[in-house]
Amino acid sequence: MATRIDVPPRQERRSSPLVVQWRVIGALILRELHTRYGRENIGYLWLILEPALLASMIALIHSRAHRITGGDIEPVALSLVGYCNFMTFRSIFGRAEGLIESSAALLYHRTIRPLDILIARALLETAGTWLSFFVLVGLAIAAGISPLPQRPLVVLVGMVAMVLLSMGGAFVICGITHENKALGRLVHPFTYIMMPLSGAFFSMEALPGPVRDIMMWSPLPHIFETLRHGWFHASKATYIDPLYLGCWILGLWLVGLLLLSVVRGRIQMP
Repeated sequence: MATRIDVPPRQERRSSPLVVQWRVIGALILRELHTRYGRENIGYLWLILEPALLASMIALIHSRAHRITGGDIEPVALSLVGYCNFMTFRSIFGRAEGLIESSAALLYHRTIRPLDILIARALLETAGTWLSFFVLVGLAIAAGISPLPQRPLVVLVGMVAMVLLSMGGAFVICGITHENKALGRLVHPFTYIMMPLSGAFFSMEALPGPVRDIMMWSPLPHIFETLRHGWFHASKATYIDPLYLGCWILGLWLVGLLLLSVVRGRIQMP
């Protein structure tokens, strides 16, 4: 008599939630690329050219400026390091308002959360501004109007800190403007007001003491002082407080994630 052998059903391999979410973020990035830039004309190259053109104009404006801080701080390099990294803040933070409403159809999919949409857009904006920055400073170095970064790791820390701070701010803005449209109207003017107040184009050392004390309450000057200290040998680390900056980043992320969790439960599908 033949013996019956029961073959256990094939178990499907399930991806971990983290892997699934990273796949979702990757798909959202591709969708955003196609939606924003399409495939006509130069297509995805606008991701680099758009911020590069703006940064080039700023650098051109400052090209005739004199060295006011001495050492190896060239005006073109100073403006590129400042403006390209400010564009990271402006692109991530400034475009967070109204993000849930514009992407509401995507939230029909159970695996897509508002946080995924924010992270995907932040990574895309970071890629564009960083690529533009590397291309422009590479050309400036080749032309002899910018020194090589003297402390590359410090520059990288400053750039990553800018991305993390901008993402934390974007989480907060997305959360508080979902049901408050009037407050959302102030986001774009705020980003332009912050450009001259961020310390992107001048050193804290050049400011009078009382003005500098007020400026240092903002986390942005700490980041730009870090970037300048990493790029220029003559720049000092006197006005950098890593602990204060870290508290800002951690605080924005905690508050932002809490707001997004509250908003997610209140989203009404169209």
